[in-house]
Amino acid sequence: MGYDNFNKKLKSAFYRFRRAFLRLPLPQRIMVVLLALALCSFLIFGMRQLLHFDKTSSIIGTSTESTDTTKTADKIPGNYVRRHLDGVYVDPKDADYYPVAVMIDNDPNARPQAGLAQAQIVYEALMEGNITRFMAIFATASSTLPEIGPVRSARPYFVDWAQGYNALYAHVGGSPEALTELKMTAMYNINEFYQGKYFWRSHERLAPHNVLSSGENFYNYLNNLNVRSVNYRSWQYKDETAETHCQASACQNIDINYNNPLFAVSWQYDSEQNQYRRLMASSQHNDADGTPIAAKNVIVLKVPSQIVDAELRRHMQNIGAGKAWYCLDGACLEGSWKKASAREREVIYDDKDKEVKFNAGTTWIEVVQYDGSINVSNF
Repeated sequence: MGYDNFNKKLKSAFYRFRRAFLRLPLPQRIMVVLLALALCSFLIFGMRQLLHFDKTSSIIGTSTESTDTTKTADKIPGNYVRRHLDGVYVDPKDADYYPVAVMIDNDPNARPQAGLAQAQIVYEALMEGNITRFMAIFATASSTLPEIGPVRSARPYFVDWAQGYNALYAHVGGSPEALTELKMTAMYNINEFYQGKYFWRSHERLAPHNVLSSGENFYNYLNNLNVRSVNYRSWQYKDETAETHCQASACQNIDINYNNPLFAVSWQYDSEQNQYRRLMASSQHNDADGTPIAAKNVIVLKVPSQIVDAELRRHMQNIGAGKAWYCLDGACLEGSWKKASAREREVIYDDKDKEVKFNAGTTWIEVVQYDGSINVSNF
């Protein structure tokens, strides 16, 4: 009987509210509906944020790292070491997590990309049709990103670069040469065609530019393989000091010409942050969440390339050595790159054949075929 009485009272209250609502003038009824919708949206958004926070923090965890690379040594905990991937000071247990290399789309229909601003290393190189594609490399200890992508197909020269980190290589299919190379290498790879549960297709993006994954998914895949860390060659890093920064008119910007205005790249030096802001097609390049893309170091590799089939796919001679430009602290210098084999990471040397020491933090690597593709100018 208690339930029946409650049910009757609830129905009676509903009918009273309905009659009162219908007596209101039309503008007031519209206002009530809008307020109710706004309240529901606020509650739903709040619950989603709370659930996402709980989920990512309990499954992945958040590593404590010193991202301010201008800190002096006495401000960094004494037991911290440089992370292998980008030289940022972290707790020793986070120094050599398994890196994840993700093929990311740069077709105009794929923009803005998700997670690109949070990558530690990014390669950009030409594909067929004079468009570029990215390979973004993440330290899994910090890849708590809810979305990464759009994920696209593999190419053999990106596979070569990924092998230098012995990374988990994430892709959606690939060219015949790339897929053959992946079968022959010991490097782990996760292909959406066969491991689809670690990816999803967004209804908010146009196919085929709509395949996404997440830091959590890649973490879970590596966890299922029972792999935690991997060895690869780390670059040399230095501490930043104001004395190393360029002086006023000596500071330099970098322009990269990929022979397509939709893929024109500019890196503009920000002296206050001692980093470079990325512009693409003359506009600030932002991540999907609005985060501006920036880098502590910008490297340009000159790599010969040839068209190899009717689909205009490319072969790049990225094993061996070649010319390089390296830009940090507002200045760009010429040097060289050397990569002894596909399984070894390329190393950057100055004009005296001494290994370059970079600033800790994000590095972007632009790959070009000609000297004229790069323009360095003072501002």
